[in-house]
Amino acid sequence: MKVVIASGKGGTGKTTVAVNLAWFLANCGRKVQY
Repeated sequence: MKVVIASGKGGTGKTTVAVNLAWFLANCGRKVQY
């Protein structure tokens, strides 16, 4: 599964969403590549 988080402008919280999603998936036993 590949997940892409994108937005055309800055300051929309992309990094926050990406980090929290990666943490959640890792805790659910999914492989996460940084």
